[in-house]
Amino acid sequence: MKKYVSFLLSVLMVLSTGLSLAACGNNPPAQTTADPSVVIDTSEPVFPDDYNVISIEEYRDKTLCGFLSQMVGFLSGYEFVANSDGTARVAMPDSWFEMCNGPYAEHNPKNVHEDKLRFNEETGLWQVWIDDDYSIDILDQYLMRDMYSTYGTFASKVIKDGWVKYDVYDMGGGHRTFGAYALMTKYGYYPQFSGNSEYGNKYNANGEPYIGNETVGMTAAGMPNVAIDMAEIFGDVTSDRDPILWLQFFSSMYAMAYFEDDIPTLINEAKKILPEGSWQRHVVDEVIALKEKYPNAWRRAAIEVDANSYLKKYDKIGDFIAESSVNCGMILVGLLYGDGDYYETCKIISLAGHGGDSTTPVGLGIVGIINGWENLPEPSKSIANEKVWQDGKGVIINDHITEKSGYWMYMAGLGTREIYMKDVVDMYQQNFESVLLENGGIIQDGNYYIPKAYETFKGLDTIYYDDFESGNAEHFSQIGNVQISPDTYTGNYGLKLVGNAVESSAYVTFEGLTVGQTYRVSSFISTTAGTTAELFVKTSAGEKVASAHVYDQNLYVRRPLIFTATESTMQVGVSIPAGTSSHRYAIIDEFMVIRAEENDKGEAKITTPSADNKYTGKVDFTINANTDKEVYLKLTFSNVVGKNVNAMVYLDGEEYAGVPFYKTGVAEHCNDIVYVPVVAMNDATSYTVTIDFGTDEIYLYDAELVTVTDTF
Repeated sequence: MKKYVSFLLSVLMVLSTGLSLAACGNNPPAQTTADPSVVIDTSEPVFPDDYNVISIEEYRDKTLCGFLSQMVGFLSGYEFVANSDGTARVAMPDSWFEMCNGPYAEHNPKNVHEDKLRFNEETGLWQVWIDDDYSIDILDQYLMRDMYSTYGTFASKVIKDGWVKYDVYDMGGGHRTFGAYALMTKYGYYPQFSGNSEYGNKYNANGEPYIGNETVGMTAAGMPNVAIDMAEIFGDVTSDRDPILWLQFFSSMYAMAYFEDDIPTLINEAKKILPEGSWQRHVVDEVIALKEKYPNAWRRAAIEVDANSYLKKYDKIGDFIAESSVNCGMILVGLLYGDGDYYETCKIISLAGHGGDSTTPVGLGIVGIINGWENLPEPSKSIANEKVWQDGKGVIINDHITEKSGYWMYMAGLGTREIYMKDVVDMYQQNFESVLLENGGIIQDGNYYIPKAYETFKGLDTIYYDDFESGNAEHFSQIGNVQISPDTYTGNYGLKLVGNAVESSAYVTFEGLTVGQTYRVSSFISTTAGTTAELFVKTSAGEKVASAHVYDQNLYVRRPLIFTATESTMQVGVSIPAGTSSHRYAIIDEFMVIRAEENDKGEAKITTPSADNKYTGKVDFTINANTDKEVYLKLTFSNVVGKNVNAMVYLDGEEYAGVPFYKTGVAEHCNDIVYVPVVAMNDATSYTVTIDFGTDEIYLYDAELVTVTDTF
């Protein structure tokens, strides 16, 4: 399950203050320069104190600098320089650094790579060639432009359509067999499923989400919660793991940097999106502590990050693992020690170590927004202008390097051509205006008015988190054969449930839950062949009220389960059934409970219900929504056919997208859920969704129409 906070809620929130957007439109409207179709309200804001205000000129200036910094950082950073023994070299010397003249700008003998900054003798201009460190950021802007021109709102379907339409070649995500592109083209998967190892993505531990989507925060300036919700869905394309958390962390910083210039404040606010007790939150706090420990020695901090932030992984996906914690730790070292200084931030992250070509753009973009282009200090501005921006003539070549046999990235659907940087900045601005207006903002008198309700960052309300790195499960009640195991999803330990004559289970008893409040429990779970693990919620007396399943799943999959507290004291845990053979087992890791919320968005029902809840072929759902925004068709199901069932979704008879139904191993009415994102064209609120299961048989029990949020 993935969340999307309905933008309608934001509009209603503004309306509740007494502001009517319709009432503000009495004067003749002007037009924006970014998008002629966007209407500017020219009347006086009724409650100006309810808004943060940024001029159109300042927004564009900061966004320009944020975007250019993606390429400046890439062209400056060192990628995985190795010592003689093969280990990563960190804290490299200052003499190696030259802004816009690192390994990807010139053939640097310290780390030779293809040259992606090339001088065009005919035009007399430098050309930046496409790379995954900013290609997906650019792609996202095309996709958002397409969403709002087609649907007038955020639409997950367009991300899937766009990856296919623009024919994306990308490291991991664009892999033609096992990446997101392959799953979208073969099965039509929504982005919420294409990054998931359970459905075939073998690259989903790569850091693509936070190196390729973090600038979505620039389309939600001053609205960090909107940024993290959009960013998550963009990130879902390629991953369902910790890179998503890091993406939300950094995209929120991008959104906040338009109004906040203090780096420690940005970091401390953004870390609220990371679960309390998680390794990611630990890394952030560790780097903050290192800055206090070594206030003027970034190299000592980088060395300790390299030694202490690495989190071992056993998630069984071969050699496709990119270590996000160390890379993101290096970004934080650069941000804290650079302290807003553009040149120093670029230098530190470039030289810190590991994936510097990818990490430098992430951190430098934040500092770029804070500085803005016009106020960017020298020599950074002159260097960036000479090599990248070139007084507005800067271009990105959308093609691959033919003389290099290594990996390459580009968007083949755009054709081999030059993408003008100023046009990309136009798209950022156009998309920001669309998001702003949809969220109750105003464009007026050369200014953007952003509702202040968004200025306070709302993070997760973490009830419990355990990754078992303490080497015990002291908070869990245990039944049957329960062990601490070194064979786990991440780190050193997980919790292993071994087959027994009786049920093997481990659960935490929670006290003080709010009756009627919705919560989400989730865990990464792996099972041996033929084994069913059940994620469950029970009353204090042991009566089961909700459950979801992982069946026959060698890879670790993240299984969520949303439940409503029926008592203030409840049991939440994982089990395998009695009679499971002793050589079979399940392993759980990163067990988490957070406060969540589902909001009803109308009515969804099976048009022609089956008496036995079994369905094959095409099944119609009658939808009556109370919003014209994207909603989730929430389906409670069981799948006992022994494989994932790939179904096609149609909206009013037109093919829409593909959705997988995972193996449950049991046919009883439980709480295994699939969320199907839908939004109708032409502001329709009544429509028919059809799901085609082909020859496979699926049990369907309930259909609802909801939006979901887990940030408060």
